[in-house]
Amino acid sequence: MNLRQNAAAVIENSQGLILACERRNIRGAWQLPQGGIDDGESAEEAVLREVMEETGITSEFLKIVGHSSKVSYLFPHNVTWKSKKGKYDGQEQIYFHIKIADSGWKLAERTEEFVSFEWITKEEMIKRIVPFKKDCYIKAFKELFGENYEN
Repeated sequence: MNLRQNAAAVIENSQGLILACERRNIRGAWQLPQGGIDDGESAEEAVLREVMEETGITSEFLKIVGHSSKVSYLFPHNVTWKSKKGKYDGQEQIYFHIKIADSGWKLAERTEEFVSFEWITKEEMIKRIVPFKKDCYIKAFKELFGENYEN
């Protein structure tokens, strides 16, 4: 099985809400900012780069406060992911808990990957995530926040 190494950002504001992103290519599909870890890049470097690319928020306003163990999911049969390195069956992710500064940062209106952003509860994020990623989100959120979430 070929799993793409990936880092995901659980960005939390001072009200305890997390940043959810709606995909451009699949309207109504929400997820966290995430992306592949490039060769020679640490998972921490990758997650901060992905946050900047996908939300416009730069690293000086972000503080990594924790991370999950690696969790993985497989793509459904109708989803394929290809890159220069070949075809992937799924992704193995580390979820980073990131606190965002109260002010000074700017969220992009839209990016290449996302068309809208919302600050929502962790429970609402679990409800919105596509089914094939749901177990990973539940496991990572439990590790990061010590809370149980419904599947």
